[in-house]
Amino acid sequence: INYYTCLKETGANNEINTIYLGGQDKIIDLNYIVEAYGKKTNIDMDLKGAISGDCKKHFKGTIDFKKGCKKSIGNENEYCMLLSDEARSLALPMLLCTESDVEGNHSTASGKAQMSELFYIMSRGFSYKEAIKLIVKANFNKIIDRINSEELKNEILQEIDRRLD
Repeated sequence: INYYTCLKETGANNEINTIYLGGQDKIIDLNYIVEAYGKKTNIDMDLKGAISGDCKKHFKGTIDFKKGCKKSIGNENEYCMLLSDEARSLALPMLLCTESDVEGNHSTASGKAQMSELFYIMSRGFSYKEAIKLIVKANFNKIIDRINSEELKNEILQEIDRRLD
């Protein structure tokens, strides 16, 4: 997936909310670029994912503060849950800046489900697979809740269940 946008107007806003779920032999390649030219622009990238099997995920995110974008803010956050020992996550967040008086933040992380979370959920009668599904859905929930269509939300949740079976 390649995504590019250019914010030229004062006060322009760009919100990117992405969830991804990868499995066996898949390669997920995400390349997001946002250029800010306008004053007081706001950029917010939020990506949440989970990969299993020998899936490989590459995320490249760039927020580029161009000359003229004073008082602009850019946030870039990506988290990938590794559901197997073979799954690989590579993230390259980047902030570029040729303007002063801007705020740029980025973070990226990947990791396995916490054993304490799994233990807690499984001690309540859930299987390992059901516990993983709950943790993945909880991780995706912030983004899924932003969707207005209940039908689409349900379709996404059903697809998560299907893929994690």
